Amino acid sequence: MDTIKALINVKKNLEKRRSDYKYSQKLDEFEMLLNENEDLDDQQACMILYGNKNITPAYKSLKYRMEEKLMNDLFSICAIEEDLSSSIMSPLQLEKISLVSMLLLKSHYRKESMFLFEKVLKLSKKLYIPDMAIKQLTALLNHYGFVEPDKTRMMKILKEMDYYAEMYTAELYVRKANAISSHMYVMNKGGLSQKQLKTIKELVTETLKIKEKFKTNMIVASANDLSFFYYQTIGDFERGLEIATNSLSEISAFSTQEVYGIYQSKKNIAIANFFLKKYSESTKWFEEVFNMITLGTRNWFNVTGLYYLNLINAREYEKLYILSYNVLTNKNLKKFPIFEEQWHLREAYLHFLVRMEKIDQKVLTERPLKPFSLNKFINSVPFHSKDKSGQNITILVIQILFLLLDNKYNKIIDKIDTLTQYTYRYLNKDDTFRSNCFIKMLLQMVKADLHPIRTKTYTESLSKKLENSHLIIDERSAQVEIIPYDFLWEMIIELLEIKNK
Repeated sequence: MDTIKALINVKKNLEKRRSDYKYSQKLDEFEMLLNENEDLDDQQACMILYGNKNITPAYKSLKYRMEEKLMNDLFSICAIEEDLSSSIMSPLQLEKISLVSMLLLKSHYRKESMFLFEKVLKLSKKLYIPDMAIKQLTALLNHYGFVEPDKTRMMKILKEMDYYAEMYTAELYVRKANAISSHMYVMNKGGLSQKQLKTIKELVTETLKIKEKFKTNMIVASANDLSFFYYQTIGDFERGLEIATNSLSEISAFSTQEVYGIYQSKKNIAIANFFLKKYSESTKWFEEVFNMITLGTRNWFNVTGLYYLNLINAREYEKLYILSYNVLTNKNLKKFPIFEEQWHLREAYLHFLVRMEKIDQKVLTERPLKPFSLNKFINSVPFHSKDKSGQNITILVIQILFLLLDNKYNKIIDKIDTLTQYTYRYLNKDDTFRSNCFIKMLLQMVKADLHPIRTKTYTESLSKKLENSHLIIDERSAQVEIIPYDFLWEMIIELLEIKNK
């Protein structure tokens, strides 16, 4: 009861100093106005609230208080007791109690503030939040060090401070290891040198050592994810699957709902199964991942791109069409240019599948696509240089596919000449192996006069090399294949066989 009484008294004193009650009605009116008009600007709001289209001092003051009110409301809603079960939301709840503890202390309610500091410390230990534990221990150290001296209690606090400081340092290392690895990957467009791979391996080794000592949510999830990333990058998919599966078991055993760690582990399991060509198993895990994410978010668009590749390889054309339709008609797609650009290419490929009669007519009737024009498509897509060479090749190959459909063989040769020039200019590194291999196959197709049997004979060894090489799926990579080259080649051969009949 003492804590509740202290909180009431402090609240009364704070309310006396603030004048929000003067703005209460206007704030409610302003919030309702914002809820009803998403596109409202300052001039319109000021006119409705104050009858003046020019921004007035009163409106500026109201706007400031509205920002304060909404932040307070948001903090209050997020930091509810039930959220202690979430590793993402629980720090908000603890931060709230910790801030109130400081407020009570400054208002001379020391005993009550120490009670709350102790409460937050206990929860911080339970939830493995070291930085929060250190904050509470610092306040308690001062109290038991010289305000109410207690040597036994002080020595225990000092020992705990050292332990949680070490844990926090360990978390920082793991965060830095992930940031360094991700930075190298992004800056090199997915193509990592042997030196960089060695650096990442060293980071993985150290983070796994840290994980053995400190089993916090963050350390376990991040160390496992970094380890999966390394083995995935070097092509050891069996090891990657083992790591992702063990990670899911580890994280699921936590008392808190480590949602992101579970999501990441399940996604990694799906990806590993995809690369191991276990497409049905991969589909099962992708469906579990979809159940965890919100439609139209960045994570959703990221996963749809991965699932798309799985459906292509599983030859699940109806599912592929429905997935593509759902993405292309999602209003949030335009918010993510990198995904929008890639799905624009997939849309063209979808029209190719329709013309190849791969999609059931009932599915097409229920979910009609916009009409497709190859010329409009060519004019609408930006042709990048070496930064997006995988995407550029996809653009040219889509044109070749439609030219094959329309029997425009002379234009096909022109497009392949363009690809050849592109190869000499940009594709001369190890990480462009698949692109080089595929373009060489197209050149052999021309040498074979587009005859299906001769084309398959001329490209047999190249086809095997392509099949056995590592597909790059990350959207940040310069070599990302919007549509896998080996599958495109299968479609080309099928088209040549149709045209040769």
